[in-house]
Amino acid sequence: MIPLLITIYFLSQIDLSNTFRIVSYTQNEQSFVPGQTLSLTCKSDSAWEFCLWKHTNSDYKEVGVRDCLMEWKRAKGGVSVEKCHAELTDRVSISGDYDNQECGLTITGLEVEDGGSWECEMEEYKFGDWASGSKHSQNISVSVEYKTTTTLQTTTKTETTEKFIEYEVPKDDVAGDMIDEETDEAEVYIEDRIDDITVP
Repeated sequence: MIPLLITIYFLSQIDLSNTFRIVSYTQNEQSFVPGQTLSLTCKSDSAWEFCLWKHTNSDYKEVGVRDCLMEWKRAKGGVSVEKCHAELTDRVSISGDYDNQECGLTITGLEVEDGGSWECEMEEYKFGDWASGSKHSQNISVSVEYKTTTTLQTTTKTETTEKFIEYEVPKDDVAGDMIDEETDEAEVYIEDRIDDITVP
C-alpha cells in the first residue's frame, strides 16, 4: 500500500503543462518570385530529435504532399537529412542552430509550385530508442508568384505658337524712291539698317 501511495504522490508533483512545444518560427520573406531562395526555421523550447517538414499547395494538388525528414543523431553529433522528396532533394539544405533548438530548411531555385503551406513537425528528444517524445507542429504560409509588369505609354503633344510682330518703319528710314506716294506706305527693303531696329 505504501509504494502505491508514494507513486501517486510522485505523479502528482509532475507538471503536466510543461510539454514540448514550438515557441517561434521565422521565414526570410513573405513572398517570393521563382528562382529565389526560401529559408524557414522553427524553434522549440527544448532539444528535439526529429524534425519533419511537409509541403502542400492547394493550387497544385497534383504535386501532393512533399516532405523532408531531419534527425539529430548523438553518434554523428549533428543533424542529417534522413529522407526527402525527389523534387526537393537537390534543392534542400539544413539550416538553423541545433544548440539553440532550431530546425531550419533552406530551398534554392524556388518554383511556383513551392508556394503554399509548409509545416514543421518537431519531436522532443528522448534518450533511448524505446521512447518517443512529444510532438508539436507549426504551419507557415509561403507565396511564390511571377511579378506582373505594367507598362505605361506616355504621349507628349508639342504645340508650336507662332507670333507675328508688326513694325512701322518711318519713311525717313526707307531708302531711295521705294515709297508708294498713292498709298503712302513703304515697301521696305532693309539690309544694313535692320540691326538698328529695336524689338520690343
